[in-house]
Amino acid sequence: MAYLAFAFVCLMWGSTFILLERVSHALGPVEIGIARLLTAAAALSIVWWFQRDVYRLDRRCMGPILFSALVATVPPYVTQPYVLAQGFGHSYFGVAVAAIPLLTIVMSIPMLGIWPTWRQMLGVIGGLVCLWFVVDDGFHRGMSWGILALAAVVPFTAAFNNTFVRLKLSGAQSLPMTAVMLGSAGLMLLPLEFCRPAVEALDLAGPAHPVFTPMTFVYLLILGVVATGLSTVAFFYMVLKQGPLFAGMTTYVVPMLAMGWGLFDHEKISTQQLVAMAGVFVMVGIVQAGTTRTEDLIELLPEATTNDVAPLPGLCNDTSLAAFVGLAASDSSVCSSQAASA
Repeated sequence: MAYLAFAFVCLMWGSTFILLERVSHALGPVEIGIARLLTAAAALSIVWWFQRDVYRLDRRCMGPILFSALVATVPPYVTQPYVLAQGFGHSYFGVAVAAIPLLTIVMSIPMLGIWPTWRQMLGVIGGLVCLWFVVDDGFHRGMSWGILALAAVVPFTAAFNNTFVRLKLSGAQSLPMTAVMLGSAGLMLLPLEFCRPAVEALDLAGPAHPVFTPMTFVYLLILGVVATGLSTVAFFYMVLKQGPLFAGMTTYVVPMLAMGWGLFDHEKISTQQLVAMAGVFVMVGIVQAGTTRTEDLIELLPEATTNDVAPLPGLCNDTSLAAFVGLAASDSSVCSSQAASA
């Protein structure tokens, strides 16, 4: 199931950039963030309601979840659409998320006390060396350090959240945890949206002449329900079951799909980018070759060693989306002991 989740997350997140670019013609960054977060939370909450005998969330998890929403969910959901609206091409910024595995390793050392294997370190560092050539191509396109710094918010917050969830929420079920996390982040953005002077001061206002089409609402629905809601559940499932580094490796494949959408949209894709991304794929193979078993990837925390995740009865015979999110169901709905003391 972990590899099925891996493929699903790669497909959805690789398509996020072109979808965000499309809706940026109608909405501002804060509005896009709120729409994505609340739509995703609503969809997951519906599944949670109908499966409430399976999905449970201990109230002791609320503190860590709200902290994660404020620190690691709100910022990227605003900065990402802002950066994509600057006109440098949606496919290029898909590359930024490929820095997550190395940042996850760095944060896992002090937060989890986990050291990577030499194979994992070689693959991640090799991938980042390849990505530097893509960054260099960005400078030639006229990008400023400020734009690149904002683009870096996504990988930094994602790497932190990967590790934080593993540390504080190792016993939580991923579907209710994701629903609450995304919903609370969306609600946290509402005061900013209604404070127009702050939005104007932060240059977060929407387009001067917004263009709404029927497809705008279709894109928003896909962004919220599938690319944000279901994919985040699948991602946290991988974090909890295979560890943050395995989950973070999806972000090496996402740039390739983003570049594919860029070609579809007639964006400039340089030879330098293509060669660098080919090198990234090789590095992904090196890292993934060493993660076929959970213990090869990460030394489980004591609180997580008995947190077995079982799919819902009949999952293998049910291809519906509701059945797919059933892979996030866990036998335990209690947070780790660290979360209880947080």
